[in-house]
Amino acid sequence: MASDYESRLAAESRKWGDHLRVEASGEWHAWLDHPLIGAHYRERALIDGLPWESWVPKRLGRPARRSLDLGCGAGMRSVSVFNAGATLEANGIDVSDERVAEGERARAGLRMPGKFEVADVNACSLEPRAYDLIFSAHSFHHFEALEHVMDEVHEALTDDGLFILEEFVGPTQFQWTDLQIELVKSLTTLLPEELRMLRWNAVKPYEGRPTVADVVAASPFESIRSAEIEPLFRQRFEMVEVRLLGGTLQHLLYNGIVHNFTSPRAAEYVRAIYDAEDALIDRGPLPSDFMLLVGKRAK
Repeated sequence: MASDYESRLAAESRKWGDHLRVEASGEWHAWLDHPLIGAHYRERALIDGLPWESWVPKRLGRPARRSLDLGCGAGMRSVSVFNAGATLEANGIDVSDERVAEGERARAGLRMPGKFEVADVNACSLEPRAYDLIFSAHSFHHFEALEHVMDEVHEALTDDGLFILEEFVGPTQFQWTDLQIELVKSLTTLLPEELRMLRWNAVKPYEGRPTVADVVAASPFESIRSAEIEPLFRQRFEMVEVRLLGGTLQHLLYNGIVHNFTSPRAAEYVRAIYDAEDALIDRGPLPSDFMLLVGKRAK
């Protein structure tokens, strides 16, 4: 009989295998699916005016000899890293066999050196001093054994290697703060009704705090220890760069309604919303739920 952990891991694998069909539909579901929102997010992530994929070879003075993508999914970020000239060999591990198979098909088409493999990142054992670049993009908040994974990464990096997280580091299991909920509720009430229409033709009144049980039912490892990622990263790695990517309000506000924001008038609301969020994060009391963290081996 499978253990509770094995059952949860299998459910997580199915969840993200099934999500391939959602991605293939091209529909907007998440806040970052919106082109204007995504462009603003990427602008906030720039390092020296460059996406981190293009900045890495400048920082290293060469492409990484080998890279490792933790929670690689279908390998799209590894493809971006390879195409940017940031790595000569792109490797990755992910729990979903369907997503890894999709990534291997993409690799074959690009003739990209390396390998994507099915494995549980929580139980990973990485080759020491083997990678000039280890990264995770929007996957690390699904990992439970944070200390173990970060310790493995620390030992697997070369002396000048980089560890990059582009991640959700907000409230664990989406237990939104009272401040988030109140600010999002206020912003939601300012939107015209046609922008607040849910897909089942109901008007979204506000975004509430889900129960932990509901979060687990949807995805057993969803943001399982997300609030601990940044402090653990800072404890184990020497910080190189930090970028505040936002999402503290937008992630909640657009849930279920982002598909409505298609008109020029809607674009005005999009800009006003991310400007308000930027101000509250950069000059006010609001933390950034999404961050870009770049570190190297601590001396």
